Amino acid sequence: MCIGAPYRFRHSDTLGRSRGQVGHNRGVLSLVCFALGGLLGWGTARGGDTVQRVWPVVLRVQILVTSATLSLVASWRLTSASELLGPLALAAGFWLLLGATVLTRGRRSPGTSALESWAVSPNVIVSGWSAVCVHLMRRDAPFRQRRATSWVDQSPLLASIVGLLLHLVDAAPTWTADILTWAGPLLAFSGAALFTGSVIHPHNLAVRHTEHALRRWTRLTVVRVAYYLVVALAALAASSTPIAIVAVLSGLSAPAFQPVQLAVLYGYRSEIVVAAVRWGWLLAPFGLVAAAILR
Repeated sequence: MCIGAPYRFRHSDTLGRSRGQVGHNRGVLSLVCFALGGLLGWGTARGGDTVQRVWPVVLRVQILVTSATLSLVASWRLTSASELLGPLALAAGFWLLLGATVLTRGRRSPGTSALESWAVSPNVIVSGWSAVCVHLMRRDAPFRQRRATSWVDQSPLLASIVGLLLHLVDAAPTWTADILTWAGPLLAFSGAALFTGSVIHPHNLAVRHTEHALRRWTRLTVVRVAYYLVVALAALAASSTPIAIVAVLSGLSAPAFQPVQLAVLYGYRSEIVVAAVRWGWLLAPFGLVAAAILR
């Protein structure tokens, strides 16, 4: 007993250091992949008319390969209904922003409002909410959308449903954890490439930068930050530090990567998307510092 205890301590301590090293290496790899993806997107977007014509196809391939796959695996790996409480509170902020943009849209179409709400939302994917936004954007899209492409655009929601059905049949196998673990570097690479390529796509470069758009983005962003601050405080009061950290990172998030891509895909020329891409990065350092303090 006395001999085994020190051994168990040393073993767990070594294991903890090993996991920490793996997490550190994965974080470094994600940063490298982000930088490489950004360079690839920059170079690709300057490839001429041919690249610009196939860009929508590339965007839809990314939806299938990353968003749909992660939605399926995340739903499959749910272990209890209680795990949904925190995510539901976080997801409510997305619906709040969608309601705010729709109610204050003026003469804008609901599809434009949905794109704006996505532009001022955290840089994460919420399947049910994104499905509603995609439906509105497709319905009002300046570029006519083929009916067959709706299956691809809505694939994250469909994948989530499949994942829940698989969960009812049997628990997710252990290899699904590896998918979520190593998805970070993949998403960093593909996300940065498509984000950068879409930012400097001629479609978005033609959009004006206006003070009105900056003011509207600022007001909606204040709503986002205020909501997630409340969620973070409530989570801390309930001793749920992980939810508090996610709430802080959601409130003080980098700009969402999808809206500038969806603007190209559906043909929207949104000044709010342009403002978010330009100014949204200012919040990210504060979110990272706050999350590090809470951790």
